[in-house]
Amino acid sequence: MERLGRITTSLPDLPIDRRMTYGAMRRAIIGLPVTVSSAILPDGLWGCYDASNSVILIDRRLTYTAKRCVLTHELLHWRHGDTGCSNNSSKLERRARRQTARLLIDPAELALAERMYDDDLWSIADELNVTMQVLEDYRHTLTA
Repeated sequence: MERLGRITTSLPDLPIDRRMTYGAMRRAIIGLPVTVSSAILPDGLWGCYDASNSVILIDRRLTYTAKRCVLTHELLHWRHGDTGCSNNSSKLERRARRQTARLLIDPAELALAERMYDDDLWSIADELNVTMQVLEDYRHTLTA
């Protein structure tokens, strides 16, 4: 459930924020009851959350920016108690993508990056340390 931009569950708040690097996020979640590991995942799969083992897997071939976004996304699945991978159009997946975008993108920083780079979405995403997908998801939340 979501109220005023805050996610409410019986689980602890996520100790991460948009200013953190992937490494800082990994260090910040050490005390949480979820394990994060890297692996070589099947092509097209960047990360996944296995609820039965409380494990998040992230493809080790990704850039640190992509790992940061995937970790945030999968932590949101964990925090909501989602039970497994689902397709990109599922309600759970759309929620995780929307919340990831809102957590990682600051509207004021986005506005500044848009002024700096005009319509160069790759440069805007790079400036904000997010993937193109997260940037597109955030922009979609503005029009939905």
